[in-house]
Amino acid sequence: MKFKNYYKILSVKKKASEDEIKKAYRLLAKKWHPDVNPDNAKAEEMFKEIAEAYDILSDSDKRKKFDNFLFSENKKQQYTSHSNQYTSYSNRYKSRTTYESESDIFKDIFKKRTKHSYFKGDDLRGKITIDLEEAYNGSTRIINNGDQKLRIKIKAGIKNEHIIKIREKGTASKFGGQKGDLYIRVVIKEHSSFKRKGNDLHASLNIPIFNAITGDKINFKSLTKNISVNIPPLFKSGQKIRLKGEGMPTYENSDLYGDLYLTINHIMPTNLSEKDIRLLNELKKK
Repeated sequence: MKFKNYYKILSVKKKASEDEIKKAYRLLAKKWHPDVNPDNAKAEEMFKEIAEAYDILSDSDKRKKFDNFLFSENKKQQYTSHSNQYTSYSNRYKSRTTYESESDIFKDIFKKRTKHSYFKGDDLRGKITIDLEEAYNGSTRIINNGDQKLRIKIKAGIKNEHIIKIREKGTASKFGGQKGDLYIRVVIKEHSSFKRKGNDLHASLNIPIFNAITGDKINFKSLTKNISVNIPPLFKSGQKIRLKGEGMPTYENSDLYGDLYLTINHIMPTNLSEKDIRLLNELKKK
């Protein structure tokens, strides 16, 4: 596993501020996102490295440890090679230590650090596709992760392209660090009747023009139940009715819901009796 300089990956200086790191990450993530570069192995690998770099440099504690490791890397230049062996030199050592290979140096460094080293195993990424009803109610999926099965819980109100992170379910580290993480991208299929905007839902309700003129109560089937919609008299086609609390549950608090907006469309009658036409003509004269 080759050494990764996370500052170079994000193209920022070692003294870059949190805002500069965040800005650099967003620009690069947008450029190399797998959705923007379908079937591009290089883009996928770049996206992984960018995410890993941001994970380290956006966390003050992890960044401090990484900076210490960079310092150790510089110290490594002072090692003297004898008979194809490496000699480790550090203020923490009172005696010289020899290594059979450069990988032994890394392993020794990580032994003296916490389990959560920067050279953790590679992260894994996957995708789960669900429908809008599952996003509304919440769901559970079983996925295969190598030789084990994982139960993925999808909370009610989850949004499209949400990333679920499962710690230490990636590949093992080659240098004794922690395992990589598993990132599951949740994609919500488009619904034939509903459009989602934030936690609000938008749909159309077609009603006979006579019901719009006189006013009426019309049944409408939402994602989970039948709703009685009150149509005021002389309601214009194209206007919307807001049904408070009948939208999507909030991901952070499933007791809170968005709203449902119904666009009312008039349906013209396809056939009229002579009596109907006579009545309409009489109404027109008034």
